[in-house]
This record gives sequence, structure tokens and C-alpha cells, in this order.
Amino acid sequence: MTKNKRSVFRLVLPFLFLGILSGQLFAQGVKRIELPLPGNTAYQAVPLGKQGVLLISKPDKGTFNVQKFDTNLERVWSIDGPIESNLDYIASSYDGQAVFLLFSKYRSSLYQIVKVNVGPGFVETFTINTVDRFEITDFKTLGYSVFMAGMVRNEPVLIYTQLTTQQTRVLPSAIKGSNAIQTVEVDTAQHLVNVCFAVKKGRQTKLVARSYEETGELYTQVTVDPEDDFSLLSGRLQVLNDSVRIVIGTYGYRNMQSSSVAASQGLYISKIVGEETVFTKYHSFTDFKNFFNFMSERQQEKMEKRIRKKKESGDDLKLNYRLLVHDIVPRANNFLLVAEVFYPEYRYQNPSMMGGFGYGYGGYGYPLGMGLYNPYLWNPMYGGRGYNQQVFDGFTYTHAVVADVDQNGNLLWDNSISFDNVKSMELKEKIKVQSFTNGNSKLIYSHNGAIRSKIIKADQVIDSDRAIPNETYVEGDKVRKTSTDDIDYWYDNFYLAWGEQRIVNAAGDAQTRGRRNVFYLNKIAY
Repeated sequence: MTKNKRSVFRLVLPFLFLGILSGQLFAQGVKRIELPLPGNTAYQAVPLGKQGVLLISKPDKGTFNVQKFDTNLERVWSIDGPIESNLDYIASSYDGQAVFLLFSKYRSSLYQIVKVNVGPGFVETFTINTVDRFEITDFKTLGYSVFMAGMVRNEPVLIYTQLTTQQTRVLPSAIKGSNAIQTVEVDTAQHLVNVCFAVKKGRQTKLVARSYEETGELYTQVTVDPEDDFSLLSGRLQVLNDSVRIVIGTYGYRNMQSSSVAASQGLYISKIVGEETVFTKYHSFTDFKNFFNFMSERQQEKMEKRIRKKKESGDDLKLNYRLLVHDIVPRANNFLLVAEVFYPEYRYQNPSMMGGFGYGYGGYGYPLGMGLYNPYLWNPMYGGRGYNQQVFDGFTYTHAVVADVDQNGNLLWDNSISFDNVKSMELKEKIKVQSFTNGNSKLIYSHNGAIRSKIIKADQVIDSDRAIPNETYVEGDKVRKTSTDDIDYWYDNFYLAWGEQRIVNAAGDAQTRGRRNVFYLNKIAY
């Protein structure tokens, strides 16, 4: 057992005006604020729903800063705290009650975790020593329980820490066969942490999903075995009650998988009651109505012809797509599955797959700190570096697919939204889906500072693709560059957009005239 050092302090500051600008877009009821970005200053936003939003930053090597803004984007408090000078901000986790910040170094055994109590505005800092050469890929919290997944010498490791007792231990993760931890997700409804393992045997992979209680004890385990010709490439676990579990994810043909390619053919849904798998059903993308809508009409016609020809001969056209699967969204008796289709790009220069930042986490395209990166999330066959003379050059997103399945594993409908040349150095969820009681679903993503949206009802389109510009609302402003941009559903009918921009203004007042680099928060009513 490992003892952790703990310190508690409290500092609440009144709202101070620090060059913040605001503006209104009356049609959308939008308010925007800007914070200047001098030097290497950067921020990370953590939306808190009706509690507002947090902004995380590191003013210098030995200090972190947390600011809270309310839903009117008025600052409520600001806190500074000490951090080990050699540690970077890595990630955050929000369980609905508090925000936990993770600070560390690549392959370091030392981690500092800061719990931010978002209501009263005070923080608690914990120092954890884990295991040597731990390459963290996931960080999740549930109450004072912390779950960190990663690899040590190519073996999966799941670390559990109970902060109140200041104890850390490695949870048993041994599963027969070569395996890797794909996802760690918090189920706040059931108060569980769900961990999915990809277990490899040759070119075939199966899914093992485990649920852990807040105490770190194993609550349940389910195993989903694929049909002989298939490999299960990803999976998300949904615990319905004490005996019924649902696993949904992507599958592909076994003979098309390799350490550099994860070729998805479609979606599967598996229902487990007790220890027995009731069914596993497979739905090829060739049977989807809208999966190929991102293509031009001519390309779609060619694809449909190839699919039809294969099906007439009793076969299925083999596909080669990579998908980033979101959490399952329960809807009445059905489940909504959202996945984004992407592909990694490489350029020839240096012999390193990830362009220098290696497996673990990389800082490209991340506004603050290093972020987390898990190659097993989209490729369970990942075999480490080895792309000779290739340098990673980002992920390009083509489209997102939305599918509704019932508890019997039947595909009810599907729809999609095309991305407009979206590229990111960080693999993360771009699309946000909001469902309504009338059956409509709103699909939204952010790109180059603009908000793109589409409203669907099952497989029908209610409102076609539209772009909502992310205006500064200052006369004379011209946005020269948007270097990072994100959007998330906030609360009620409001969304929150944020990012970094370089703006010029030749005729503004003393605050806006000239050139300025800013971090913006934009409240959007939609």
C-alpha cells in the first residue's frame, strides 16, 4: 500500500475585471467573453452544466489556477495553488459533484491530483506514487475514488486510489491472452466504473467488460466472443440492473485486422443476463441507410453498386473504417449509439509513428498540458511504433453516424452528419448529440470557430446542415486564426463554445484596437 500526502487550503477572490470583453447576439441570446493570452498562457475549459464553467491554467511552472464562471459568464471566484514544478496538467474528471485535475510527467510514477469543490471554491491536493514507467491512458473519478489505466512494459495496468484513506493499489487485470485496456467510463446512474479490455488471439479479438464499485471491488464481468470470421474492435458496457448488461461496439472481419489497421465493418450489440450471453447481433454498415452520405452522389452510386453485387452473390462488401465510439445513451427501451469515422494521416520525415511524442499522451493541438492518448481505443491490435520513416500528421474526421437499437439487438434507424474537413492532432469526440422528447436529435460540432449543426428525427432530416459563425461582436474585428475550438452541450437550450483566436482590429477602441490573442467563451442559445 502506498501512502499519499494531502494538503487542504481555501482561497476565494471577488470578481476582478481583467480585460474581459463581452457581446450579445440577440437572435441566439449569446454572450461571449475573452481573456488575453500573453506569452505561453493557455486555458482548458470544464463545463459544469447549471453550475457554470471552470477554466484551468498554469500561470507558471509551480502554480495552477482555477477560475469559476457562472452561466452568465461572470467570474465567481479564482484560486491559485502550488504544484510540483516539473509536472504538467494532463486531464480532468467531473463526476457531477467535483472536478479532479491530474498533473504528471510522461512515464512518471508521481501524480498530483487536485480536487476542486466547485460550489464553495476550495481545493484539496493529493500526491500519489504509482508504479515505475506507468504510461497512463485513462483517468476517471467517482467520489474520492480514482481509477487510472495504462501500460507498464506492454502489460495493462489498472490503478485504484481511495483518496480519503490515502491508499493506492493495482487492481487485478490479468485475463488469459494478450490484452489492453480500451476504455474506462463512469456510470453515475449505477455508481459504477466500467472498464473494457480487448483480448487478442492472433488476428481475432474479443471484449471483456468489468464493472467496479466505488470501493474498487469487482461488481460484475462479462465476456463477448465474436463469430469465427469477426473481431470485436471496441465495446461500451451499459449495466441495466443487477442481472442484465448490454455491450455495444464495432466489429470487423478477422483477416482484415493488423497492428496498423483497425478495419470496422459495422456495429454489434450483445445482451448478457447473469452469466449467459442471450444474443450478439451484427449490423454491417452496408445495411445502413445513411452511412455513406458523406460521399459525393457519384461515389455513393458506385458504392451502392458494389454492395448490391456482393449481396447478390451471398457475400458482403468488406469495409475498412476506423470509428471512435461514444458512450451508450439509454433512451426509454432503446439505446442511441454515436460514432465518429476518422483516419490517421502520416507524412514521411522521421522514423517515429507519433511524431516525437510517443505512446502515452501528446501535446499537439491541446490548449493546455499534454492530454491523454490511448491507441488501443480505436485499434485493439496496436503493436507500438514502427511506421518506417512516417510521422503522424493528425486525425481527419469524415463523418459521424447515429444509430438507434432496441433491447433485442435490432437496428431501428440510422443517420449521419458529414464533417467539413475537420482535422485534429488529438483523437477526441467532436460531435455532440442532444435528444428531445419529440423524437428529434440535434447534432453539433465546432470547426474553425464556426458551429455546424443538423437536426434529425430517426432517419429523416428536419433541418439540414447549417453553419453558425462564432462572432466576436466587436465592430471592425477580423479573426485571423482559430487555433483551437471546442463545443459542448451546457444546460437547457444553451451550448458553450471555447478556444483560442488571433484577432486584428484597425479601428476599435483602446481595448480592441490592434492585434490581440485571446481565449474565448461563447454562450450559444440553440
